[in-house]
Amino acid sequence: MLFPASLLLVPALVAVQAPPAQAPAAQPHMVFDALHHDFGKIGPEAKVTHVFKVTNDGKAYLNITRLNPSCGCTSTVLGKWSLAPGESTQIEATFNPKGFHGLARKSIQVVSDDPVNPTQTLTFEAEVIREITASTDSVFFQDVIRTVPRKATVKLEAAAGRTVQITEVRSPDAPWLTFGTRGGGAEAFVDITLDGRKLPAGKLIGADVITVGTTNPRVPTLTLSVQWELRATITADPVRVAWVEAAGTERSASVTLRQKDNKPFRILSAKTSNSLLKVELADRGAAASHLFTVTLSASAKPGTYMEKVLLTLDDPEQPQCEVRVSAALR
Repeated sequence: MLFPASLLLVPALVAVQAPPAQAPAAQPHMVFDALHHDFGKIGPEAKVTHVFKVTNDGKAYLNITRLNPSCGCTSTVLGKWSLAPGESTQIEATFNPKGFHGLARKSIQVVSDDPVNPTQTLTFEAEVIREITASTDSVFFQDVIRTVPRKATVKLEAAAGRTVQITEVRSPDAPWLTFGTRGGGAEAFVDITLDGRKLPAGKLIGADVITVGTTNPRVPTLTLSVQWELRATITADPVRVAWVEAAGTERSASVTLRQKDNKPFRILSAKTSNSLLKVELADRGAAASHLFTVTLSASAKPGTYMEKVLLTLDDPEQPQCEVRVSAALR
């Protein structure tokens, strides 16, 4: 069948034009001249500083919002917090090596509004070399007997190419310590002697500070510590007397002193820190153990008492013994 041309429908071709592409928004971009710095070998006395250069390589303003050092040993100074496109500034990083020995690695986080890399990490390292190294910073004298001197030696070693010369050793607050020195050059020695007979009576433990002077201008002084603990030859049983009772009544407790080596000794005197406390000795003769009684007066008022009894002995290794006394009266 033939249809007239007027009845033929011819689809129209419609050209649809795509919208114009939009240019990307301008963005900042943070770049550095270097992300790492090696200070090399440094001494522990002097601070070192390095400057990192930061540039805004983008097309919009760059805002640096935070600098986060990984350690309190590192301080930072930023030249500018906001950079125009193409502008640069500096981040000054200062490392304080005091207290470090050997290889130290630290970092700084730089936080900005760079949409691609908002956080960049700067790192640095240093090998901290001590000009003078002590074999130990602390000397321990344990189980000390008053009548037997104790000795120890600390070696001071200079770094390669350096020397160590000792000018003085002192500890003015510790007359029980005496010193001798030896050597000089690559290494030197401090000889320490503890005279237990000069230690404070009634004190079983203690710590002292020794100052060692040297000819090194970078390390004019070194500090050593000496800790000591006396052997208790005479012990109390119990070591503490305690009462938790109502006020208004007299109360007593027995305490025994014993000599560990079963050697006889005498109790020469007994003093209390409070007149409400009384001490009654069973025997003042020489014996390897002694029994005495501690009494708290009935006139003690309600409250908390923290007192002590100090016994003077004729034992040359332990001239005093202390017994704690506490009471909570209601």
